[in-house]
Amino acid sequence: MVKIPEFKTEKEERKFWDSHSSANYWDNMEECDDTFKRSKLKSISLKLDPGLLEKIKVIAHKRGLSYNALMRYLLSKGIEKEIKEG
Repeated sequence: MVKIPEFKTEKEERKFWDSHSSANYWDNMEECDDTFKRSKLKSISLKLDPGLLEKIKVIAHKRGLSYNALMRYLLSKGIEKEIKEG
C-alpha cells in the first residue's frame, strides 16, 4: 500500500496529483460527506435549428451528458472566452 504524502502547500499537492494516479492510493482514501450545491437554474426558451440540435445531442451522447448540460457548458465556456478577449 502506497501512502499519500503530506503536502506543505496546495500548489505542491496539485503538482503531485498532476503526475500521479489516484488509483495507486485508493486504499488510503476516505469517503467524504461533502455536497456541492450549484445555484438554481433558470429555465429559458431557445429556438434552435433542428440540425444543430441534433448535432448537440450526438456530441452530448458521446460525452455521456444530457444535451442541456452540454449546452450550458458550451455557453459558459463561450461567454468566459468572450469576456477574456473583450
